Parts: sequence; C-alpha cells; structure tokens
Amino acid sequence: MSYTLVLIIHLLCAIIFIGFVFADVIVLPAMKKVLNEKEHQNVVNAISGRARKIFPLAVLTLILTGGFMFSKYINSDAGMFNSSLQILLLIKFVLAMIITGGIVYSLSCKFLKKAPNPIMKHFHKFVLVVGVCIVVLAKLMFV
Repeated sequence: MSYTLVLIIHLLCAIIFIGFVFADVIVLPAMKKVLNEKEHQNVVNAISGRARKIFPLAVLTLILTGGFMFSKYINSDAGMFNSSLQILLLIKFVLAMIITGGIVYSLSCKFLKKAPNPIMKHFHKFVLVVGVCIVVLAKLMFV
C-alpha cells in the first residue's frame, strides 16, 4: 500500500512538473502573439509567482518518491542490470539526474547572482523533451 501511495504522489508531482514546463515552453509563447507586451508580462508574472511557491516542493517530492520507487527495483537483492525494466529504470534515473543537475545549477546561479550559461535559455525545452521521454520509458518498463 505504501508503494501505491508513493506512486500516486510521484505521478501528481510529475504532472505539476511537466505541466509547468509545458506551459512555459508551449503555452506562454503562444499567448505572446495575442496579448500585448504588458498583458503577457502580467500573465507570466502571475504564473511564475505561483510556480515559485509550488515548483520546488513538487521537484523535491518527485526526486524523493522516485528514489523510493527506484529502490524497489534496483537494490542489492534485485541487482542492477538483470532485466529490461532495470535498464530502462537506470536510463530514466540518468535523465532525471541531468534535469536535477540543471535545476541545481540554475538555482545556484540565482543565489550567487551569477549569469547562467547562455545555453540555459533553452533548458526548459530540453526538460520538456527529456520529461516526455522519461514518461514514455516509465510506461515501457512494464511492457
């Protein structure tokens, strides 16, 4: 029962995470075409303000619940590369850690008041693609 509860929490956090990134990459730029600059900035500020409150907790919970579920399928008894499920899970783990590394880097730049690498302008696009890949891998793990 605890695994099921953790899985549900993990899925809800993944929806929040990918949903915010989707909105940032797909929806908000489309709104820029129909709103004037001030209206668009007001919408972005409203969404970003709310996201700054929810997003960190959702990401942390996503990582913690993912780690809990990871330990069920990869551990000293189950092994690491014994099944296609474990291999796909390890690929998911690596992709998730790349995203986590980008988030940590972005936050550290913000706190240190340092300009991030220019490539980070495209980080949300990367996260959206990798996030969708992680979701697809999650479904393929149990096929």
